[in-house]
Amino acid sequence: MSSAQLISALRDAHQAHLCAQLQNEEHWQALMAQASGSLGAVPLGKLVDSDALTTVVDQWLQQALSAQGLQGVVSDVSKAVWEAAEKDPATVGQLLSEDHFEAILEQVLKLQTLREKAVHAAMNHPLVSEMVSEMLYTGIKNFLLEENALAKLPGVSSVMKMGRKSMVGKAMGGMEESIRDYLRKNIRVTLKTGEQWLNKQLTNERIEQLARDGYQRVAPLKPADYLKLVPAGTIDEVVSQSCAIGDETARLDYTRQLVSVGIHAAVQSLSDMPLQTLLEGMKISEEQVREITAPALARGATVLIEQGVLEPFIQWVLDDFYQSEACKKIIDNG
Repeated sequence: MSSAQLISALRDAHQAHLCAQLQNEEHWQALMAQASGSLGAVPLGKLVDSDALTTVVDQWLQQALSAQGLQGVVSDVSKAVWEAAEKDPATVGQLLSEDHFEAILEQVLKLQTLREKAVHAAMNHPLVSEMVSEMLYTGIKNFLLEENALAKLPGVSSVMKMGRKSMVGKAMGGMEESIRDYLRKNIRVTLKTGEQWLNKQLTNERIEQLARDGYQRVAPLKPADYLKLVPAGTIDEVVSQSCAIGDETARLDYTRQLVSVGIHAAVQSLSDMPLQTLLEGMKISEEQVREITAPALARGATVLIEQGVLEPFIQWVLDDFYQSEACKKIIDNG
Protein backbone atom coordinates (compact mmCIF):
# COMPACT_ATOMS: atom_id res chain seq x y z
CA MET A 1 0.00 0.00 0.00
CA SER A 2 1.41 3.35 -1.02
CA SER A 3 1.79 6.25 1.40
CA ALA A 4 -1.11 8.09 -0.25
CA GLN A 5 -3.36 5.04 0.01
CA LEU A 6 -2.44 4.52 3.66
CA ILE A 7 -3.16 8.13 4.51
CA SER A 8 -6.52 7.94 2.72
CA ALA A 9 -7.42 4.71 4.53
CA LEU A 10 -6.47 6.17 7.91
CA ARG A 11 -8.50 9.31 7.24
CA ASP A 12 -11.56 7.29 6.18
CA ALA A 13 -11.30 5.05 9.23
CA HIS A 14 -10.88 8.05 11.49
CA GLN A 15 -13.93 9.71 9.92
CA ALA A 16 -16.09 6.58 10.33
CA HIS A 17 -14.92 6.24 13.94
CA LEU A 18 -15.84 9.83 14.78
CA CYS A 19 -19.25 9.56 13.12
CA ALA A 20 -20.00 6.41 15.12
CA GLN A 21 -18.81 8.04 18.35
CA LEU A 22 -20.92 11.15 17.89
CA GLN A 23 -24.06 9.04 17.51
CA ASN A 24 -23.34 7.10 20.68
CA GLU A 25 -24.85 8.33 23.96
CA GLU A 26 -22.13 6.60 25.98
CA HIS A 27 -19.47 8.56 24.11
CA TRP A 28 -21.11 11.85 25.05
CA GLN A 29 -21.50 10.66 28.65
CA ALA A 30 -17.80 9.78 28.79
CA LEU A 31 -16.77 13.02 27.09
CA MET A 32 -18.78 15.17 29.50
CA ALA A 33 -17.53 13.14 32.48
CA GLN A 34 -13.95 13.66 31.30
CA ALA A 35 -14.55 17.41 30.92
CA SER A 36 -16.11 17.52 34.36
CA GLY A 37 -13.18 15.64 35.85
CA SER A 38 -10.72 18.03 34.24
CA LEU A 39 -12.59 21.31 34.74
CA GLY A 40 -15.27 20.65 37.36
CA ALA A 41 -13.15 21.87 40.26
CA VAL A 42 -11.62 24.81 38.39
CA PRO A 43 -13.11 28.20 39.34
CA LEU A 44 -15.14 29.53 36.42
CA GLY A 45 -13.26 32.82 36.57
CA LYS A 46 -10.16 31.03 35.32
CA LEU A 47 -12.01 29.63 32.30
CA VAL A 48 -13.42 32.93 31.03
CA ASP A 49 -11.70 36.17 30.05
CA SER A 50 -14.22 38.86 30.93
CA ASP A 51 -12.50 41.52 28.79
CA ALA A 52 -12.43 39.30 25.69
CA LEU A 53 -16.05 38.24 26.24
CA THR A 54 -17.17 41.85 26.72
CA THR A 55 -15.38 42.93 23.53
CA VAL A 56 -17.10 40.23 21.49
CA VAL A 57 -20.55 41.07 22.86
CA ASP A 58 -19.97 44.81 22.43
CA GLN A 59 -18.91 44.41 18.80
CA TRP A 60 -21.86 42.09 18.18
CA LEU A 61 -24.32 44.59 19.59
CA GLN A 62 -22.72 47.45 17.70
CA GLN A 63 -22.34 45.86 14.29
CA ALA A 64 -23.96 42.48 13.80
CA LEU A 65 -26.99 41.95 16.00
CA SER A 66 -30.36 42.45 14.30
CA ALA A 67 -33.61 41.02 15.60
CA GLN A 68 -35.39 42.17 12.43
CA GLY A 69 -33.74 39.38 10.46
CA LEU A 70 -35.55 36.89 12.71
CA GLN A 71 -38.80 38.86 12.79
CA GLY A 72 -40.74 36.17 10.92
CA VAL A 73 -39.46 33.45 13.22
CA VAL A 74 -40.18 35.48 16.35
CA SER A 75 -43.67 36.19 15.05
CA ASP A 76 -44.38 32.51 14.30
CA VAL A 77 -43.08 31.41 17.69
CA SER A 78 -45.07 34.13 19.48
CA LYS A 79 -48.29 33.17 17.71
CA ALA A 80 -47.77 29.48 18.42
CA VAL A 81 -47.17 30.19 22.13
CA TRP A 82 -50.12 32.60 22.22
CA GLU A 83 -52.48 30.07 20.64
CA ALA A 84 -51.36 27.40 23.10
CA ALA A 85 -51.91 29.84 26.00
CA GLU A 86 -55.42 30.62 24.69
CA LYS A 87 -56.34 26.94 25.08
CA ASP A 88 -54.66 26.34 28.42
CA PRO A 89 -57.08 26.12 31.39
CA ALA A 90 -54.49 27.35 33.92
CA THR A 91 -55.67 30.01 36.37
CA VAL A 92 -53.83 33.05 37.70
CA GLY A 93 -53.60 31.32 41.08
CA GLN A 94 -51.77 28.39 39.51
CA LEU A 95 -49.36 30.67 37.66
CA LEU A 96 -48.69 32.86 40.72
CA SER A 97 -49.06 31.01 44.00
CA GLU A 98 -50.23 32.84 47.09
CA ASP A 99 -46.80 32.40 48.71
CA HIS A 100 -45.08 34.03 45.74
CA PHE A 101 -47.69 36.79 45.69
CA GLU A 102 -47.03 37.51 49.36
CA ALA A 103 -43.27 37.66 48.71
CA ILE A 104 -43.78 40.18 45.90
CA LEU A 105 -46.19 42.22 48.03
CA GLU A 106 -43.62 42.36 50.83
CA GLN A 107 -41.09 43.91 48.47
CA VAL A 108 -43.62 46.37 47.01
CA LEU A 109 -44.53 47.67 50.46
CA LYS A 110 -40.91 48.75 50.97
CA LEU A 111 -41.11 51.15 48.01
CA GLN A 112 -42.96 53.97 49.75
CA THR A 113 -40.84 56.78 48.26
CA LEU A 114 -41.25 55.39 44.75
CA ARG A 115 -44.98 54.98 45.38
CA GLU A 116 -45.35 58.63 46.38
CA LYS A 117 -43.42 59.76 43.30
CA ALA A 118 -45.66 57.61 41.10
CA VAL A 119 -48.78 59.15 42.65
CA HIS A 120 -47.35 62.64 42.14
CA ALA A 121 -46.50 61.94 38.49
CA ALA A 122 -49.92 60.43 37.83
CA MET A 123 -51.86 63.26 39.45
CA ASN A 124 -49.88 65.87 37.51
CA HIS A 125 -50.39 64.27 34.13
CA PRO A 126 -52.34 66.54 31.70
CA LEU A 127 -54.81 63.76 30.94
CA VAL A 128 -55.65 63.41 34.64
CA SER A 129 -56.11 67.18 34.90
CA GLU A 130 -58.55 67.18 31.99
CA MET A 131 -60.41 64.17 33.34
CA VAL A 132 -60.83 65.65 36.82
CA SER A 133 -61.93 69.01 35.36
CA GLU A 134 -64.56 67.30 33.24
CA MET A 135 -65.78 65.22 36.17
CA LEU A 136 -66.11 68.31 38.36
CA TYR A 137 -67.92 70.26 35.65
CA THR A 138 -70.32 67.40 34.97
CA GLY A 139 -71.02 67.02 38.70
CA ILE A 140 -71.71 70.75 39.11
CA LYS A 141 -73.98 70.84 36.05
CA ASN A 142 -75.95 67.78 37.11
CA PHE A 143 -76.36 69.14 40.62
CA LEU A 144 -77.65 72.51 39.43
CA LEU A 145 -79.95 71.20 36.70
CA GLU A 146 -80.95 67.60 37.25
CA GLU A 147 -81.30 67.95 41.02
CA ASN A 148 -83.27 71.24 40.61
CA ALA A 149 -80.79 73.05 42.85
CA LEU A 150 -81.41 76.31 40.97
CA ALA A 151 -85.11 76.12 41.77
CA LYS A 152 -84.30 76.64 45.43
CA LEU A 153 -82.59 79.97 44.81
CA PRO A 154 -84.65 83.13 45.52
CA GLY A 155 -86.29 84.46 42.36
CA VAL A 156 -85.59 81.35 40.28
CA SER A 157 -88.48 79.28 41.59
CA SER A 158 -91.03 81.89 40.43
CA VAL A 159 -89.53 81.85 36.94
CA MET A 160 -89.73 78.05 36.77
CA LYS A 161 -93.35 78.13 37.98
CA MET A 162 -94.13 80.34 35.01
CA GLY A 163 -93.08 77.51 32.70
CA ARG A 164 -89.77 78.97 31.75
CA LYS A 165 -87.43 76.16 32.79
CA SER A 166 -85.69 76.35 29.42
CA MET A 167 -84.42 79.80 30.32
CA VAL A 168 -82.63 78.32 33.33
CA GLY A 169 -81.01 75.70 31.13
CA LYS A 170 -79.88 78.37 28.68
CA ALA A 171 -78.47 80.44 31.50
CA MET A 172 -76.54 77.43 32.73
CA GLY A 173 -75.23 76.82 29.22
CA GLY A 174 -73.99 80.38 29.06
CA MET A 175 -72.00 79.81 32.23
CA GLU A 176 -70.20 76.74 30.82
CA GLU A 177 -67.01 78.51 29.73
CA SER A 178 -66.81 80.49 32.96
CA ILE A 179 -67.11 77.32 35.05
CA ARG A 180 -64.60 75.41 32.89
CA ASP A 181 -62.14 78.33 33.02
CA TYR A 182 -62.43 78.49 36.80
CA LEU A 183 -61.83 74.75 37.09
CA ARG A 184 -58.80 74.89 34.80
CA LYS A 185 -57.23 77.69 36.83
CA ASN A 186 -57.78 75.95 40.14
CA ILE A 187 -57.27 72.33 39.11
CA ARG A 188 -53.73 72.19 40.51
CA VAL A 189 -55.00 72.93 44.00
CA THR A 190 -57.65 70.26 43.58
CA LEU A 191 -55.15 67.71 42.31
CA LYS A 192 -52.69 68.49 45.13
CA THR A 193 -55.49 67.84 47.58
CA GLY A 194 -56.19 64.57 45.78
CA GLU A 195 -52.51 63.63 45.90
CA GLN A 196 -52.35 64.28 49.63
CA TRP A 197 -55.52 62.25 50.15
CA LEU A 198 -54.15 59.32 48.14
CA ASN A 199 -50.85 59.28 50.03
CA LYS A 200 -52.77 59.36 53.31
CA GLN A 201 -55.05 56.53 52.19
CA LEU A 202 -52.35 54.35 50.63
CA THR A 203 -50.85 53.11 53.85
CA ASN A 204 -49.07 49.77 53.88
CA GLU A 205 -52.04 48.25 55.71
CA ARG A 206 -54.52 49.55 53.11
CA ILE A 207 -52.34 48.42 50.21
CA GLU A 208 -52.02 44.95 51.77
CA GLN A 209 -55.80 44.76 52.12
CA LEU A 210 -56.47 45.94 48.55
CA ALA A 211 -53.76 43.75 47.04
CA ARG A 212 -54.89 40.60 48.84
CA ASP A 213 -58.50 41.28 47.95
CA GLY A 214 -57.48 41.80 44.32
CA TYR A 215 -55.45 38.60 44.29
CA GLN A 216 -58.35 36.58 45.68
CA ARG A 217 -60.57 37.99 42.93
CA VAL A 218 -58.22 37.28 40.03
CA ALA A 219 -56.71 33.98 41.27
CA PRO A 220 -59.60 31.87 39.87
CA LEU A 221 -59.58 33.69 36.50
CA LYS A 222 -58.05 32.13 33.39
CA PRO A 223 -55.60 34.24 31.36
CA ALA A 224 -56.76 32.28 28.31
CA ASP A 225 -60.19 33.97 28.48
CA TYR A 226 -58.56 37.39 28.15
CA LEU A 227 -55.96 36.42 25.57
CA LYS A 228 -58.80 35.49 23.22
CA LEU A 229 -59.98 39.12 23.30
CA VAL A 230 -56.78 40.42 21.68
CA PRO A 231 -57.50 41.47 18.04
CA ALA A 232 -56.02 39.44 15.21
CA GLY A 233 -52.79 40.84 13.82
CA THR A 234 -51.71 42.35 17.13
CA ILE A 235 -48.84 39.91 17.61
CA ASP A 236 -47.30 40.66 14.21
CA GLU A 237 -47.47 44.40 14.88
CA VAL A 238 -45.99 44.10 18.37
CA VAL A 239 -43.17 41.82 17.15
CA SER A 240 -42.35 44.22 14.32
CA GLN A 241 -42.13 47.21 16.63
CA SER A 242 -40.24 45.25 19.30
CA CYS A 243 -37.62 44.06 16.82
CA ALA A 244 -37.08 47.58 15.49
CA ILE A 245 -36.81 49.02 19.00
CA GLY A 246 -34.53 46.16 20.07
CA ASP A 247 -32.15 46.80 17.18
CA GLU A 248 -31.92 50.50 17.97
CA THR A 249 -31.53 49.92 21.71
CA ALA A 250 -28.78 47.32 21.24
CA ARG A 251 -26.56 49.86 19.48
CA LEU A 252 -26.86 52.60 22.10
CA ASP A 253 -23.76 53.38 24.16
CA TYR A 254 -26.05 53.16 27.19
CA THR A 255 -27.03 49.54 26.44
CA ARG A 256 -23.53 48.45 25.53
CA GLN A 257 -22.13 49.97 28.70
CA LEU A 258 -24.71 48.18 30.87
CA VAL A 259 -24.00 44.87 29.10
CA SER A 260 -20.27 45.37 29.66
CA VAL A 261 -20.77 46.10 33.35
CA GLY A 262 -23.10 43.10 33.63
CA ILE A 263 -20.61 40.70 32.02
CA HIS A 264 -17.76 41.83 34.25
CA ALA A 265 -19.99 41.55 37.33
CA ALA A 266 -21.12 38.05 36.32
CA VAL A 267 -17.58 36.82 35.75
CA GLN A 268 -16.45 38.41 39.00
CA SER A 269 -19.31 36.78 40.89
CA LEU A 270 -18.54 33.38 39.36
CA SER A 271 -14.76 33.72 39.50
CA ASP A 272 -14.29 31.66 42.66
CA MET A 273 -17.15 29.24 41.98
CA PRO A 274 -16.40 25.85 40.36
CA LEU A 275 -18.95 24.30 37.99
CA GLN A 276 -19.84 21.65 40.56
CA THR A 277 -20.76 24.31 43.11
CA LEU A 278 -22.80 26.23 40.56
CA LEU A 279 -24.80 23.15 39.59
CA GLU A 280 -25.40 22.26 43.21
CA GLY A 281 -26.76 25.75 43.78
CA MET A 282 -29.11 25.23 40.81
CA LYS A 283 -30.37 21.99 42.43
CA ILE A 284 -29.04 19.77 39.65
CA SER A 285 -26.12 17.33 39.55
CA GLU A 286 -23.58 16.72 36.82
CA GLU A 287 -25.01 13.22 36.38
CA GLN A 288 -28.45 14.68 35.70
CA VAL A 289 -26.97 17.12 33.17
CA ARG A 290 -25.31 14.23 31.34
CA GLU A 291 -28.47 12.12 31.41
CA ILE A 292 -30.45 14.98 29.90
CA THR A 293 -27.88 16.21 27.40
CA ALA A 294 -26.14 13.09 26.07
CA PRO A 295 -29.18 11.54 24.32
CA ALA A 296 -30.02 14.86 22.70
CA LEU A 297 -26.46 15.35 21.42
CA ALA A 298 -26.30 11.80 20.04
CA ARG A 299 -29.65 12.19 18.31
CA GLY A 300 -28.60 15.58 16.95
CA ALA A 301 -25.44 14.05 15.45
CA THR A 302 -27.52 11.26 13.87
CA VAL A 303 -29.83 13.78 12.23
CA LEU A 304 -26.88 15.77 10.87
CA ILE A 305 -25.33 12.61 9.44
CA GLU A 306 -28.64 11.55 7.89
CA GLN A 307 -28.89 14.96 6.25
CA GLY A 308 -25.34 14.67 4.88
CA VAL A 309 -24.09 17.67 6.84
CA LEU A 310 -21.76 16.27 9.49
CA GLU A 311 -19.57 13.87 7.50
CA PRO A 312 -18.30 16.48 4.99
CA PHE A 313 -17.47 18.76 7.90
CA ILE A 314 -15.54 16.02 9.73
CA GLN A 315 -13.74 15.17 6.51
CA TRP A 316 -12.74 18.79 6.06
CA VAL A 317 -11.39 18.93 9.62
CA LEU A 318 -9.44 15.68 9.24
CA ASP A 319 -8.01 16.62 5.86
CA ASP A 320 -6.25 19.52 7.52
CA PHE A 321 -3.98 16.97 9.18
CA TYR A 322 -4.02 13.95 6.89
CA GLN A 323 -3.12 16.02 3.85
CA SER A 324 -0.43 17.94 5.70
CA GLU A 325 3.29 17.51 5.18
CA ALA A 326 3.66 16.45 8.80
CA CYS A 327 1.39 13.45 8.28
CA LYS A 328 3.10 12.46 5.03
CA LYS A 329 6.50 12.70 6.69
CA ILE A 330 5.42 10.36 9.51
CA ILE A 331 4.01 7.80 7.06
CA ASP A 332 7.04 7.94 4.78
CA ASN A 333 9.43 7.52 7.68
CA GLY A 334 7.39 4.60 9.05
